[in-house]
Amino acid sequence: MSEVAVLSRGAPATLAAVRVATALLWIQNAGWKTPADGFGQNAPRPQGLFQWTSYAVEHPVLAPYAWLVEHVVLPNFALFGWAVLLVESGLGAFLLAGLWTRAWALIGIGQTAAITLSVLNTPNEWHWSYLLMFMVHGVLLATAAGRYYGADGLGVRGWEPPRYALALGVGSVVSAVFVFASGDWRFVEMTAVSAVAAVLLGLVACVAARLGRPSLILAVGVLFLLAALLVLGDMTFGWRLTGGTGSLFSLWAGLGVGLVAAARWRPSVAPASPSV
Repeated sequence: MSEVAVLSRGAPATLAAVRVATALLWIQNAGWKTPADGFGQNAPRPQGLFQWTSYAVEHPVLAPYAWLVEHVVLPNFALFGWAVLLVESGLGAFLLAGLWTRAWALIGIGQTAAITLSVLNTPNEWHWSYLLMFMVHGVLLATAAGRYYGADGLGVRGWEPPRYALALGVGSVVSAVFVFASGDWRFVEMTAVSAVAAVLLGLVACVAARLGRPSLILAVGVLFLLAALLVLGDMTFGWRLTGGTGSLFSLWAGLGVGLVAAARWRPSVAPASPSV
């Protein structure tokens, strides 16, 4: 077997892995965008998103962008912080689900551009990291990577909704391991309570997938979306019910939209050939 054939056979799985890894990048980074302290603006000393955004003024990369940040973004930072949190959470969620991948890859390129223009000239930053972010989103865009083991590829090459829902359910169960992780390996901030919820919902998703029950798959997807909204409420109002951050919100939103997409998928019917 030629090397070209081997590469061709492994390409779909590789693209799916790149897509999921990129989703985890955004999921993890949504975790430190915190509404409770004004996204770092209201802390005793500026930190978090506010501090990193301020670098666009302190260490300008492009003068017009620095002016925009100084005179428009920073004076209205609460609105900007929410926009960043929702965009980056959406990137994590939809790239994880592989849904509308090309559109979200374009958004990822735009968000990468904003980050690059903010921090590229900050001391000790590695400029290649931002170039690599541009490239990986370009790959997802060019290949429509959600067609490979994602929601965009349902019904293609045997990738049917039950198999996809099963993969999402397994992913939810496996995500509970992050409750034990620390440092750079903690992609999702998760407490024991949210880990139990992830396992239970994931197991129900797996059962629904094995039974081939779209209504049950849909119900689990809706529960994940409601759980994601609960995490968002925790972050906003300090309810302290899930202990989650933007990373958990993004993860559960991705699992939710993926399961809903699987439950609502219907095969396209080709138009009948005209009779002769």
